[in-house]
Amino acid sequence: MKLTIASKLMSKWDQRFCNLAKFVADWSKDPNAKVGAVLFSKRGGDITVGYNGLPMGVEDSAERLGDKETKLEMIVHAEVNAIVAAGLRAHGATLYVWGKPVCARCAGPVIQSGIKRIVAFSPEMDDGKWKKSGEVAHEMFKEAGIEVDFYVDQESDSQQSQVEKPQAEPGATTTPAT
Repeated sequence: MKLTIASKLMSKWDQRFCNLAKFVADWSKDPNAKVGAVLFSKRGGDITVGYNGLPMGVEDSAERLGDKETKLEMIVHAEVNAIVAAGLRAHGATLYVWGKPVCARCAGPVIQSGIKRIVAFSPEMDDGKWKKSGEVAHEMFKEAGIEVDFYVDQESDSQQSQVEKPQAEPGATTTPAT
């Protein structure tokens, strides 16, 4: 993975925490969305993880997870799971999120917990319903004075652009569009 923030290679530690968030995302039993969060608190060097899933003690049956309406009502997002697990240690921490942009539903708990920095996918990278929610969350973070660094996986982007580019037939010539 080659992650960048504002077209610059991500720091070694940001890269490591994003990789950890990606790893944790795979723990989710949600068949449609794998989201992971890592909360790093410089006070004591605590690391707390969370992933999207049903609350503890609530059965995460395939039936519930397969019914979109029921799932969306019951699921706890990765960011909130990490914040709850961290408790007061979240204050002043950095939150790393993998899988989806941070949504408006999570923005409130993020702000209230005292998190100072977020490293996550840009809402612009999502063309679905999470784009609008991510944009609202970003606006909330700006108002609350939280630093937000959006990252891009350059390797995924280059692989995706290679897939999307039509390949010329061998021996064929192409002329640039004018």
